[in-house]
Amino acid sequence: MKKTDLAGIPMEEIMRRYSDSTGALAHLKTVAKPGSPDNPARRRHIYKVDFQALDDPWVRDSSVTLSSKGQRRMAQKNQVASSPNIPHMRNRATHGGEVVGHSIRIADHLGLNPWLAQSIALVHDLGHVPFGHQGEHYLAEKMGKQFTHEVMGVVVCQHVERGGTGLNHTYATLDGGWRHSGKNTSPLMTHEAWIVRYADKFAYLFADFNDFERLRWQCARELRDLVAWFGHNQRDRTFRCMVSLCEESKAAGKVVFETSDVAVNFDRLRTLMYHEYVRVVEQDVSRFLDPIWNFIEGMELNPALGVALLTDAEVLDLSKNGMLSWSHFSNTGLCEIVRRLGEEKFNKVDMMSLDLDW
Repeated sequence: MKKTDLAGIPMEEIMRRYSDSTGALAHLKTVAKPGSPDNPARRRHIYKVDFQALDDPWVRDSSVTLSSKGQRRMAQKNQVASSPNIPHMRNRATHGGEVVGHSIRIADHLGLNPWLAQSIALVHDLGHVPFGHQGEHYLAEKMGKQFTHEVMGVVVCQHVERGGTGLNHTYATLDGGWRHSGKNTSPLMTHEAWIVRYADKFAYLFADFNDFERLRWQCARELRDLVAWFGHNQRDRTFRCMVSLCEESKAAGKVVFETSDVAVNFDRLRTLMYHEYVRVVEQDVSRFLDPIWNFIEGMELNPALGVALLTDAEVLDLSKNGMLSWSHFSNTGLCEIVRRLGEEKFNKVDMMSLDLDW
């Protein structure tokens, strides 16, 4: 850990440094390019009367995401550590809201496109399955191939929502959404997509630590000391990371957060937090998901897609029933999705195809 005490820097100095990076990347702002084959605002479906053109393309994307069924399901999906008995614990929906807030703030400050940053942030976690990454590992093992929530989010937006017709997002929204995690970066991704990648990490690492404390989980001493180095509370910690990102981005001429003292210590923080995640969420999710998988498969539906579209709350509720029947599924969001899509279309959904070659 670097010796400089970030929390000890006077707020006046931090604000001065933050102000110095205002508008630093305005020349890189993503804008629509009507008529161009690489228009970031292009859509899969082009209508004779294009009502989408009435508004800013990414304001429109955000609006339809917020009113989607996938967005509503997020409220019943756990963040890494959550408890239904503690109302202040995060879930996927509240985490998404924090990522939206951080993304808009950074993009607006640097002079990039805050509306695009917002629309990417809103879709970035729509592909999460029950029990988060444990659920992803379960599905990968059952299918015998890779499964990631990043790609699943694009699938939901394009082939599950609105009876399979999709939300008709812009290319930049969908491409940025799946690039938020893992090794999905590309030289062609927008600077706003890079912002969401960092904002996501700022949001979940400090928030998850905050929730660990709420659960009275005893984290490693080095982790506690390092978190304190970033600031006295979550707001200070995330803001100071934003200040450092903006400073580094101004100097580099692109969105980057890698070489500063803050970035180096943040990378160490991420490593230490992942040690804690293994301890906190170690569980065998198959005992909950196997009976549901078998039942959906018995209905001649794709069990992997069926499990992926359930929420944690639905799985736990279904698990209370010793003998599953269709009546148990009739009150789930999955049942509504199957009815809207139809069984044939439901079974044809390719869960690992980005399908962005349009």
